[in-house]
Amino acid sequence: MESLPKCSFSRPKIVISRCLGFDNCRYDGQIVQFPLAEAMKPFVEFIDVCPEYDIGLGIPREPILIVEDIDGSNRKLIQPATGLDLTDKMKSFSRFYLEKLDDFDGFILKSKSPSCGIGTTKVFPDAEADEYTHHEGNGFFAETVLHDYSEIPVIDEEQIKDPIKRDYFLTRVFVLASFRDASVSCKLHSLVRFHTDNKLLFMAYNKQIITAMGNIVANRENLPAEKVYEDYTGLLMQILSEAPQSGPVINAFMHAFGYFSRHLSAAEKFGFMQQLQKLRTDDSVIFELRKWFMLMADTYNVEYLSKQTLFCPYPPELSV
Repeated sequence: MESLPKCSFSRPKIVISRCLGFDNCRYDGQIVQFPLAEAMKPFVEFIDVCPEYDIGLGIPREPILIVEDIDGSNRKLIQPATGLDLTDKMKSFSRFYLEKLDDFDGFILKSKSPSCGIGTTKVFPDAEADEYTHHEGNGFFAETVLHDYSEIPVIDEEQIKDPIKRDYFLTRVFVLASFRDASVSCKLHSLVRFHTDNKLLFMAYNKQIITAMGNIVANRENLPAEKVYEDYTGLLMQILSEAPQSGPVINAFMHAFGYFSRHLSAAEKFGFMQQLQKLRTDDSVIFELRKWFMLMADTYNVEYLSKQTLFCPYPPELSV
């Protein structure tokens, strides 16, 4: 029988393109079917946005496109049918919209969109071009997100179909939501609990940074709580900024294995080591390893492991 995680989960706030299952607001009046959004709704607070509609363009509307000089020095958002230059309007909306939001932990944006695309939006050499002949870049809203909020997780509805990219995104947004909740009180005991629950996860990301994080939490200099949280926040964003590599992940699993390895037979230990070696060439093995560790933590009553986010980084209902 599969063990259920004993982890508790904060509720992330995710800004999402409104056309991804929320409203018929695409330029052609259509909606994009995005079943994952429905699966996430019980666990996530979505903040939907359609930058094109929200700057006053109708539904349906004439298409808009990004025009850029060959050297990239002049980038504009143009509606060819009307001749409107929407560059300044979109830039202003993007900046002020994001500034007025209280908090957010991540973004799921529409691929290829002139407003929301992440490196997938067609860029044209001029507004009269009939065919895409230039390159691909970011939509204007997405560009503001990536530039002004570079530490916040961003993904599009195509990228999130990849199990590993999806796992990395969900892990980050749920960790950030948990930290946001801990930060509300600005109490050191809340930070200690957060760090403890995420210790093995952070070990799987970067052992050197987690050592520095542990020193901050220890607060041997008796710094004010506000300063401790400030210093910790910088390292938290740094440790989550790059997807974990197989080596540190394996080290974290080996560390956790020591909590119950003495109870296992030689065959069980050998089976575990085989799975661990597969992780070097197949990232997807991590999903089975997490389930196995949760089962072992439950079987041998290792409460510390049952609460570690390395094994339950987000609700199991969202697992691949």
